[in-house]
Amino acid sequence: MALEIQKGRSNWWYGRVTVNGADIVRNLGVQIKGTVPASLREQGDAVFERSRAKAQAALEKLHLDLKTRSTAEELVQTIHEIRTGGRVSSIPLKEAAPRWKALPRRRPLSERYVAQAESWMTNFVEFLNTHHAAVKEMADVQSGMARGYFKTVEDRGVSGKTYNNTLIFLRSCFESLKEEAGIPKNPFTGIPTKDEDTVFRRPFSEEELAAIVEAAKADAFVRPIIITSICTAMRRGDCCMLLKASVDMPGRFIKVKTSKTGELVQIPIFPLLHEALSKLEPNDSPYVFPEQATKYQTNPDHITDRVQKVMRAAGFFDADDADTDEEKKKSRGETHQARPKGLRKASIRDFHSFRVTWVTLALSAGVPLEIVQKVTGHRTAGIVMKHYFQPGREEFRRTLAGKLPILLGGGAGAKPLDPAEIKAQLTAMKPRTWKRIRDELMARLAPDSGKPVAEAQVLEMSAV
Repeated sequence: MALEIQKGRSNWWYGRVTVNGADIVRNLGVQIKGTVPASLREQGDAVFERSRAKAQAALEKLHLDLKTRSTAEELVQTIHEIRTGGRVSSIPLKEAAPRWKALPRRRPLSERYVAQAESWMTNFVEFLNTHHAAVKEMADVQSGMARGYFKTVEDRGVSGKTYNNTLIFLRSCFESLKEEAGIPKNPFTGIPTKDEDTVFRRPFSEEELAAIVEAAKADAFVRPIIITSICTAMRRGDCCMLLKASVDMPGRFIKVKTSKTGELVQIPIFPLLHEALSKLEPNDSPYVFPEQATKYQTNPDHITDRVQKVMRAAGFFDADDADTDEEKKKSRGETHQARPKGLRKASIRDFHSFRVTWVTLALSAGVPLEIVQKVTGHRTAGIVMKHYFQPGREEFRRTLAGKLPILLGGGAGAKPLDPAEIKAQLTAMKPRTWKRIRDELMARLAPDSGKPVAEAQVLEMSAV
C-alpha cells in the first residue's frame, strides 16, 4: 500500500493497493498542494504535507473498503458452493465479446454485425480502463459506469441510431452472459434509448427503374440480382443465395425463408424476372445464381460495389463525386444525405431501395398491406408503413386523389378506370361487399377515350 504522484499527468494523489494478488491504482480524490519535493521520501512544505496526510487517510480507507469487499465476495462464494457445489463464475471483460459471439443462435450472425459488436465492446472496455481501471470483470461493471460511458457516446455526436444500436448490443450481451458471468444486475437496464432522426431510403420511379435495368445490361454478373430484387423486394443476401428448390418456374412463384427474420414469404414471378431466370445456363449448383452466391459469401460488399456502379451509370451519384459540372447536370439524384446528427451521411439510394420501391409501388397501387407483408416477410404493419412506404409528394397526392371520393380528391386528378379494372373489381364482389364496390366504382368512373361509362353499363357488367 503506497501513495503515488503522476508528475506531469495529474494534480491528484493516487494510491496503490494489492488485493487478492492484483495491484489496484486509483485516484484518491485528494488534490496535490504546496511545493512537491523531488521524491516522496523527502519532506515537503507544510501545505504539501497536509495534502499528503489527507491522501494517506483516503488510501487507508480504500484499502479497508477493498478488503471488506473481498471478504464479502468470499462469503458469497462460500454460500454458493454450499448450495450448488461450485463457485460463482466470472468472465473477464476482455473475454466478453468472444463469449457473446460463441453463444448458440437460431441463425448465424453476419460478419459485418460481429465486427460492429466487437468494436462497441472494445470502446466500452477502453472507457473502463481509462476511468475505472480496477474493473476487470463483467460482474464489476456498475450502472453508474454504464451511464457514464453513454454520456461520452452522446458527447461524440453520434446519430440516435448508432447510440441505440450500441446500447442494445451491450445490454443484450450482459443479459445473455448474466448467469455465466455472475452479474447480479444488468448495468445497462434502465438506460433509455434516443429518438432516431431516421433518414429513409427513397424509392425509384418506374422511369428510374427502367434506366437502372437498362444500365445493368453492361454488367451480366449483377444484372440478374438487380432484376430479382426489383421484382421480389428480397434483400441482397436472399437474392444472391436464392436456392433452386425455392423457385417454382411452372407455377411462377418463389417460396423462401428470409435470412433476417426467418419468415416464410411467397412471391409471384413477374415477366421481367421470369425472362431473366429463363436465360440462365443450366448448372449443378443448388443456387440459382452460383457465381453471385460464392462471391456474396466471401465478400458481400462486392455485390454492393457492382450495384453502385450500375446506379452511377443510370445517373444516381452524389454531386461531390461528379468529375465535371456537365456530369453533375446529368445526375438523377444523390445517393447519400447528411444526417441531422451523426458522423456519416445516410444512404438514401442503394440496393435496399429496390425493396422500398416495391413496397411503395404496391401500396400506392392499392395492393392490400397483408399481401405486401406476405412478400416482404415483415411481422408488423408498422415496420412496413414507417420504413418502406415512402411515396413522393406528387405520387402521394395523385394516389389519394384517385382513391378518395370526388368531393375530396377531385375528379380532374383521378386516374380513369378502364373496363378491365372495372371487371376485376366486379368479379371480386361478394354478397356483403357488392354495394360498397359498386358505389366506389360509380364515384371514380371517368371518361375513357372520351366515352363515359354509364351506370347502366356498370350494372350490366356486374351481372356478367
